[in-house]
Amino acid sequence: MLVAALLVGVSACGVANDSSIGDTGVRGVVVAGPQCPVETVDSPCPDRPMAEVPVRISTVEGGQVGEVRTDQRGRFSLPVPPGSYVVEALVASAGPVSAEPVPVTVGEAGFVEVTIRVDTGIR
Repeated sequence: MLVAALLVGVSACGVANDSSIGDTGVRGVVVAGPQCPVETVDSPCPDRPMAEVPVRISTVEGGQVGEVRTDQRGRFSLPVPPGSYVVEALVASAGPVSAEPVPVTVGEAGFVEVTIRVDTGIR
């Protein structure tokens, strides 16, 4: 009983009650394309979501803010405070696959939506 009371007291003292945490950030999707060497109106070949890809968010100065993995639909979300960031999918740099970092600005409210396109090298 004493242990439970101490844990409640300690946890109440050490936690800030900031309801704004998680109200702003970056969310989006990582897709790979092109998927086919030739696309036509009759035979479209849409980009495919990339599952389990690490996505890093850094400050524009290069300081890492956070890293998450995409889900099975290629989606990700990371709460960050308002500011300017660079979002990048961490794909293997060897070979034809590549992804350009995407600059974003997170405002005072809400999440910025971003699509990170990974070039498969298919031409």
